[in-house]
Amino acid sequence: MEMIEQLGVALGLASLAGVNLYLTVLIAGLAIRMGWVELAGSYAHFEALGHPWVLAVAGVFFVMEFFADKVPWVDSLWDSVHTVIRPVGGTLLALQALGEMPPYMEVVAALAAGSAAMTMHSAKAGSRLLINHSPEPFTNVSMSLAEDVGVVGGMALVLLNPVVAFGVFLGILILLWMVFPRLVRVIRSTLWLVWNKVRMPGQRETGAGMVELKAELPVDVLGLLAVKSDTAEHDVAWTVECLTGKSKGMRGMKPNVKTLVVARKGGGALLVLRGMFRDMVMPLPLDGARVEVESRLLSDHVVVQTASRLVTLRFPRGCGALVETVRVRLDEMVRVAGAVESELVSGETSPVVDLAPLPAL
Repeated sequence: MEMIEQLGVALGLASLAGVNLYLTVLIAGLAIRMGWVELAGSYAHFEALGHPWVLAVAGVFFVMEFFADKVPWVDSLWDSVHTVIRPVGGTLLALQALGEMPPYMEVVAALAAGSAAMTMHSAKAGSRLLINHSPEPFTNVSMSLAEDVGVVGGMALVLLNPVVAFGVFLGILILLWMVFPRLVRVIRSTLWLVWNKVRMPGQRETGAGMVELKAELPVDVLGLLAVKSDTAEHDVAWTVECLTGKSKGMRGMKPNVKTLVVARKGGGALLVLRGMFRDMVMPLPLDGARVEVESRLLSDHVVVQTASRLVTLRFPRGCGALVETVRVRLDEMVRVAGAVESELVSGETSPVVDLAPLPAL
């Protein structure tokens, strides 16, 4: 039972440090300093957390984080700075809780504690990136206060009942590991959009000049298209890179995935979703579709919607000409597909339309 208690304290400290390192140290230090908890012999080395200098430094940094954590985008900048600090701090706290161990066990414990702290930190950073898509600050403030309350409650559980804390934090980590791929996609796609917004600031302008869409594909994508859709390099009219957004009726299509839109000369377009472990190819629904553009804080969206399906293609802000070109070309393909369908119904024929890339203006 004593081992489970030590594991509960170690896992709890590492996990909470991944959310707010300074508040975790401050609460533990105050609990020791004020005599709220009585340290057993195995935790005697935790007395250092109650030293006035430790409390002062942790308090100052906690106040800084308290305010920085409630300002949109400043909180994400603060999280990026602490990507290393929180896991390292959580690892050190966990090793203190476990006490004397053989050298090989110290390495194993450090890896486990660091993983727990990094998982919690990634969950916090990813959720903040999602929240920051909305410019209003109220959600940030509410989320930050909820995190602070959670750390206080988690520390109370760790100090009062380490055995229960072990089960609770282990369950939280398992749940986060199950959704971790989604968090990684959110962080990666948001950072890509932010970087492009910084490099190419600007607003989307209706009627922006058209740009040339080139037919360039990596070798591995060419092989995938040949196998999955019987499409060769000479069949490709143009391609463009983007991110997936909200979708409906598209089984297997997830948001925040890097995607290539591949237009075919004979009509129709394909989506090549570049996943972490495997790539997917699916048709872009254009029959009877409506193509529109929506602007968001970090990205411009080309929305393709039919009666039963919806696909959102996300492009960085500052690429207004590219977005307009993609919208126009997809709209042309929709009209061509509608004209062909009408002619098939009426029995008439018309010349084939070659959807070659538009010349640059």
